[in-house]
Formats: sequence, C-alpha cells, structure tokens
Amino acid sequence: MDLMTLTVLFRSVLGDVQSEDLWSSLELMGKGMIGIFVVMLLIALVILILNKTTKNKE
Repeated sequence: MDLMTLTVLFRSVLGDVQSEDLWSSLELMGKGMIGIFVVMLLIALVILILNKTTKNKE
C-alpha cells in the first residue's frame, strides 16, 4: 500500500491526516524505541558490574 493511499483512507475525528503528520509520528516513535533500548542496555550493564564487584568470595 502506498503512503498517500493510507492518508486518503484514514480520516480522524479531528480531520484529514497529512503525510507530514505520519512521518513526524514515526520519527517520534523511533526516538522513543531507541531511548527504551538504551535504558535497557544501561540497566543490564549496571547489573553486570554489580554482580562482578559484589560476588561472594568463598
């Protein structure tokens, strides 16, 4: 399906959806997904570092 077809097919309560609105929302969603991925990596790294530094020495 073409992007222009999607904008013609989708009409919201607030009016017609423009292709610029779709690209802006996709860009914002992408930034949010990258942010979530970075935070998950940071949490995993902190857990890894804490496990190595606080390991029980028997």
